[in-house]
Amino acid sequence: MIPCNVLIIGSGLAGLSAAVRLKECGVEDVVVLERMSGTQYDHYHRTCGEAISDRMIRLSGIDCSCEIRKIDSAVITCGDVDIRVRSKGAIIDRVKLLSMMRESCGAKMIQTSVKSVIEADGGYLAVTKDEEYHCRYLIGADGAFSVVRKSFFGYGPEVKMAAVNNLVKGNSDTSEIRFIVSPQYPGSYRWDFPSKDGLRSVGYIQGTDEVSEYAERGIRFIVTGTNRNVVKGNCCIVGDAALLANPLCYGGIGAALLSGRKAAEGIAKGDLTGYQRWVGKDLMFDPHYMKAYNTFKEWNQSEFDDAVVPFRKGSTMLLMRGAYAILRRPKWANVYTSIWMGFKHCW
Repeated sequence: MIPCNVLIIGSGLAGLSAAVRLKECGVEDVVVLERMSGTQYDHYHRTCGEAISDRMIRLSGIDCSCEIRKIDSAVITCGDVDIRVRSKGAIIDRVKLLSMMRESCGAKMIQTSVKSVIEADGGYLAVTKDEEYHCRYLIGADGAFSVVRKSFFGYGPEVKMAAVNNLVKGNSDTSEIRFIVSPQYPGSYRWDFPSKDGLRSVGYIQGTDEVSEYAERGIRFIVTGTNRNVVKGNCCIVGDAALLANPLCYGGIGAALLSGRKAAEGIAKGDLTGYQRWVGKDLMFDPHYMKAYNTFKEWNQSEFDDAVVPFRKGSTMLLMRGAYAILRRPKWANVYTSIWMGFKHCW
């Protein structure tokens, strides 16, 4: 059995963000377990639109050298209407960011698969295929199918969808990210983001669309929910393991980075309740997003057409235009508000 102070299961953005912040806070004896390695690990983490807001970059403290290009707006396309939301951010090289975090975190990195986790001897015991690890603090950063969440928290995602991301040839020299919405993509959208080197990230939920020609393709699960119980004793869950991705825009990069950071700060203080309070109160995780998702996923073509009518005379979703839309279509008020807030706070 290998003892350690902090054990992190998973070395994606949430897990490595926690490891980096633990080092910054002076916490020692940190071990990170990761089941994937090499090209498999890189390919999995490239399966993503790789967009993050300037707000999240600032709050998470990530190195801006991983940025590929700046973004100044998001465009929602619904039929013949383009609705522009001014929101500043960047497309990042996610694999480069992970590599930089891994090199700087100072944790002991071990490639192995965790079979089970239990409470044991005043801490937690993680059993892998060839070893056991005992820790005082346990961070579950083990993604959509989290062993830690299943073992200690007893709930699963309310929404689980397989997302397909394709890297296709196209204009990568643009500062906008585009979302196409219609009944073809119930409760979701087709995304079309600039990437790098003459490539674009084009994605959708599996079964809703298809791209025939691509340079690279990957599939990963998007999971989200509204259960905000993320701490139990000295154990916590972060990122996708905690189902923190936004139900409307599916923004998960910022939530992963910030949740790992907040959990680490709690461990450094010897008290994880601050992390639990943050998840329970932050606007990023407001239950109105899930309510808006449940409305949006049921829209038919006539409801999409009706919802965009207020934007035909002014297609930029500024505060006044949004207020006008709410006055004209009060039944869609929560959808309008949640979309606007999502782009301001959640990607």
